[in-house]
Amino acid sequence: MPPGTKMANDAQSKSRLWIIVPVKPFNEGKSRLAACISPEERRALNRELLTRTLAAINQAHLDAEILVVSRDKCALAAANRAGSLALAEESQPCSQADTDSEPQLNAALTQAARYAATHGATKVLILPTDMPNLTAEDVRTMATPGNRAPQITIAPSRDGGTNALLLQPAQAIPFAFGRDSFQRHQRLAADAGIPVHIIESDSLLFDIDLPEDYLLVFNSRG
Repeated sequence: MPPGTKMANDAQSKSRLWIIVPVKPFNEGKSRLAACISPEERRALNRELLTRTLAAINQAHLDAEILVVSRDKCALAAANRAGSLALAEESQPCSQADTDSEPQLNAALTQAARYAATHGATKVLILPTDMPNLTAEDVRTMATPGNRAPQITIAPSRDGGTNALLLQPAQAIPFAFGRDSFQRHQRLAADAGIPVHIIESDSLLFDIDLPEDYLLVFNSRG
């Protein structure tokens, strides 16, 4: 890590809301796009998606700490340049395909939420980087659905997954990102006796997952 990097281990934050952004190594993310773009283009896409996500968060002007968790030193450095905290992911690289990486993602989120909670977070907002149309208004809507606590807010994806997740308190339920996670997160909330608030918008529903998603976004922008 370059000198002066603001790593999370050095942070002393008073923020009660922490926004956690999990990032795969740039050369691993979005492997299902390999059929339509080159490895170099895929790395560039993953960098751009992180940049877009952090920009939307910063433009929301929330009183929040932003924490990027990743195994990729380049992603952590990019987070630092954007004024965010960087947390080195403890989980080890997996040898399975991109579609089988959910346990690693959930482990990274558990690590990040635990870190945030020990530094004063009372709620955490999980924002993956694969929503290219994410807006500052989306971030504000997810972060401030109401003052009721405990509470869980979920933004579903088009295929039954979870595109954004707010937990209040910060470790209210285990993370269950992956196939059918929208239903799984709701079941976990019900088991914990915590009410669920569901938020849907076009920009929160849409994520880049398959080649047609990529082509739809980037062809439409010319």
